[in-house]
Amino acid sequence: MMMSRNGEDASSAENTSSGPIFYDDFGQDDCTPPSPSISTSSPGVDMIANSPDADVLYQQLNRRITQVTNFARGRLLKNWRRGKAKSYAAFSINELQDDMKNRENDLRLPFDWVRRLDIGEYPRVACGSAHGSIFVADVEARQVLAVARGVHYSRHSNDFKTILDEKLQQYIYGDYDGGGVLDVGMFGKNIVASVGREGGVRLFKLVENSNTLIYQGNIPELSIVVTCTKFDSDGKLYLGGSDGILRVVTFPPDFLNVDDVNLMNAQDLEVTVVPHSLDEPVSPILSLDVSESLDMAVTAHANGNVCLHSMKKQSERNSVIGVWNPFAKNKSCARSVTFASRATNVETKYAVVVGGGNGEMWLNIIDPDSKKGEGVVFKDEFVQKLEPDHIGPVISLASRPQGLIMSVGHDGMIRMTQTWISGKIKKMPSPVYGLGGYKVWIGSICVDDEGKRLISDGMDDAVVVHDFSLDKNE
Repeated sequence: MMMSRNGEDASSAENTSSGPIFYDDFGQDDCTPPSPSISTSSPGVDMIANSPDADVLYQQLNRRITQVTNFARGRLLKNWRRGKAKSYAAFSINELQDDMKNRENDLRLPFDWVRRLDIGEYPRVACGSAHGSIFVADVEARQVLAVARGVHYSRHSNDFKTILDEKLQQYIYGDYDGGGVLDVGMFGKNIVASVGREGGVRLFKLVENSNTLIYQGNIPELSIVVTCTKFDSDGKLYLGGSDGILRVVTFPPDFLNVDDVNLMNAQDLEVTVVPHSLDEPVSPILSLDVSESLDMAVTAHANGNVCLHSMKKQSERNSVIGVWNPFAKNKSCARSVTFASRATNVETKYAVVVGGGNGEMWLNIIDPDSKKGEGVVFKDEFVQKLEPDHIGPVISLASRPQGLIMSVGHDGMIRMTQTWISGKIKKMPSPVYGLGGYKVWIGSICVDDEGKRLISDGMDDAVVVHDFSLDKNE
């Protein structure tokens, strides 16, 4: 909320004829006070900007900005911890049925279900479906903007042939496979990458105000099953493969930044294979996450391994700087993974949280000082188990600052857990609350870049939003 107040330099009270000076109690988005070197047309403003007390004035303004920002952040975090949010079904992927009939036989499209989603530039989201379709929607406008139908393998169609074997399928879904798209990633307002059981990666771009999602082609020379996708803030696309290899795709800048520029040639893409040289055989990647502050990626593997990759070491023979397996005793897969962090007045601590195929969740603190590959990156003496276990595999994990972890399994519950990520006082993670009513088909939970909203599937054909920046009555 933007407010204003009156202010006057006490040392120049005799100049009050120039009128009051107005300042804004800025929110998070504008925290830079006006520069004293910038002159204005007002003599009174010139005198204050060049007065000996100008620095004091700006220091006071900065302190007020910090107070307002910290208050807003504290209120938001308190809402997350208390489960105080406005929750609603943002849209249904079947809402276009009345407008988009089969023109050949005038039959309505069959009922479809959401399978996997990702957040682009809020309020844009992309989601896949059980019928192999890709949708882009606006969760604030509560409507589907565009759809590409039947672009991936589906048991409801013969257009594609699956290459997903039963063992990998069991790792990914457990006992409840809802079919359709394996994963989807979104960058900005209009770029979507999706993966299906037929293998490879398909790229799409939304044409604004047209209800059209234009197919841009496939990632070249990638015929394996890709299990997971992740865009970073620069538009690089990280891919986890059934061959156990992490890949990074770099797009032409114009394609990312200009709305009406399409990908004319897929060969313009730069695909980097992140080197992975371990003594044991490489196991399929089931999940991945990226930390840009650490310049690291983390992958969860079917053999239970959690591998930490340094993105600065891509040109070397091995990018893996740490390996951890909390499931070695029970031989479970590492099904989902996320970075977590918690800041204090002194420093920011980092950790990796992994969910297993057996419903267990584990946290391990990592040492950023060892990210160059020197010393031990994973701090095994600070490994902690998050209780209680989920029923079935931990299908998806997400986190937000200050150590709050979101997890979901086949028990129909999105669980919130507070972790403390401290290497000095070993305070155990504590379950905070759960968001119930979801079905076993839930596959994705995502937090937007502002840390205000939790968005998920798991409600048949609807995408659900929990907005912690709003009261229930707003």
